[in-house]
Amino acid sequence: MSDQEVLRPFPGLVVDPDWADRVVSGPYDAYSPAQRATMAAENQYSFLHVTRSREDVPPEERDDIDALIDYCTDSMDRLYDIGAYRSHNEPVLFLYRMGIDTPDGRHVQTGIMGLVPVTEVDDRRILRHEAVRPGRTDLLARHLLTVGSSSSPISLTYRSDEELEATIARCCETPPVLDAHHEGVDQTVWAVGGDDSASLIASFGRRTLYVTDGHHRLAAAVDARSRVPERPDDGPLEWIQAVLFADEQMLILPFHRRVGDRAGRRADELVEALGACGRLTPVADADAARPQYPGSVGIYLGGGWYTLELPEAAGDRAVDSLDVSRLQDGILGPVFGVIDPGSDPMIDYVPDPVGICELVERCDEDNRVGFVLYPTSVTDLMDVADDGDLMPPKSSYFEPKPRSGVFIRRLDREQSTRLAPGS
Repeated sequence: MSDQEVLRPFPGLVVDPDWADRVVSGPYDAYSPAQRATMAAENQYSFLHVTRSREDVPPEERDDIDALIDYCTDSMDRLYDIGAYRSHNEPVLFLYRMGIDTPDGRHVQTGIMGLVPVTEVDDRRILRHEAVRPGRTDLLARHLLTVGSSSSPISLTYRSDEELEATIARCCETPPVLDAHHEGVDQTVWAVGGDDSASLIASFGRRTLYVTDGHHRLAAAVDARSRVPERPDDGPLEWIQAVLFADEQMLILPFHRRVGDRAGRRADELVEALGACGRLTPVADADAARPQYPGSVGIYLGGGWYTLELPEAAGDRAVDSLDVSRLQDGILGPVFGVIDPGSDPMIDYVPDPVGICELVERCDEDNRVGFVLYPTSVTDLMDVADDGDLMPPKSSYFEPKPRSGVFIRRLDREQSTRLAPGS
């Protein structure tokens, strides 16, 4: 593979429109274990059977990874057997449009679905901004190698330009291969081959890509590749399924924080401690507390709402200036003793779509403090990645997320034999 080649077509499968309602699911982590259990029990064809994880089996069975992955494999084969997918036998790119309603109006974004190289962290073609958990990547790597397919693409963004976006818009004028609706998300898919595909590929020849969602899947692909030492130089394990969205189309929402106080301080004592960090102002309600600009955070404490001007950045790097970093470095660390926000049990996270009411209810349940953040921008994300830095955990929540089960990439369609994990 060329050192500059970052996009290629593949012989993908797209869910048959007649099966879309029964097969397609939201992203795995969009549901609680209880929700996944209910949905899977009610629908034997839900893609949740294919993405089943350790959380979805009884505790006494969670260490039997082989049985878990065998179940996922059988579930995938069942969907093939019933004809739930239409095959594109020649390599093509897909255009994937998602539309959702938001409080600010209709949001639509159109991405290019194809394969991108499986790259190491130091490869500047695809830049990361989050750390990964090794245990999670191990399961994903085994799943990829044994099930032999992928459905949930990693999401990437790039700096857009008018010529590229015009080409995408022109390709969307043809009849789609899928037009479906699932859980509030409109989805339209076009297959693009020939000169149009070549034009799109050429547009990405030297373009830097940034991971927005799927750091664990990309790390798992690196892991999976290492487990098959005797593999083709440019075989399927050298590439990963991805959807590429222009930066101007991305919708980023914040993750809010819930923090417990190890010291067990009263509400008035915490108000005093927080007031020493920056200008703390009581406000009437959640709407008044929600930040309207970077550098401000809303706080729910003791049944009341406040706004707080965040402390100055602790350094001069791009990552230091993020609101999530200023909150961590200036408040969560020194005031609450949260040193590792990725593992400390005294902090957890509520994505913005879940709602501020849910944040309040959870804080009231166990007397925690809620922090409501302003969203990180795409520009900030790219600046941090350009610097080679990593953001704090749960710095951004991208919406909408690609649905699971819409596309299938089968590794055995890209080589003659089915892959199996090494020892």
